[in-house]
Amino acid sequence: MIRYLERKDKENWIKLYCGYAKFYKVPMNQDILDTLWNWIHDKNHVIKGICFELEGKVIAIAHFRTMPRPIKGHYVGFLDDLFVNPDYRRQKIAQKLINHLKGLSKEKNWQGIRWITHSTNENAKKLYDKIAINTGFELYELKGD
Repeated sequence: MIRYLERKDKENWIKLYCGYAKFYKVPMNQDILDTLWNWIHDKNHVIKGICFELEGKVIAIAHFRTMPRPIKGHYVGFLDDLFVNPDYRRQKIAQKLINHLKGLSKEKNWQGIRWITHSTNENAKKLYDKIAINTGFELYELKGD
């Protein structure tokens, strides 16, 4: 079952999000977790969260938001984070979450969904190459002080 994250999901969500951060070698701490968790549950914030629940346990999460696409003059959905518990991979759960977002795109009047992944994330890229178009763009980041 796919649904929006609820307050009762925090413990499972933390485990999954920490797994996501570990995969990308990003240090995680309680301040970051609390900030993101509060954003997800703030009706006025752009970040939203969905999960895949199996037998009462959250086993996958996705965070997304509405994003303007100026060059096209419309909005798209942007998938920020997607993580499936390693014990439940190869069951098309990631694809189901993305398909759910595709369904939400009609409701939210998005003209598509975009996301990025690291060039070394071979497993994810195998799925993404099957269901989406690789735009060929590369991501650059200018760090603040």
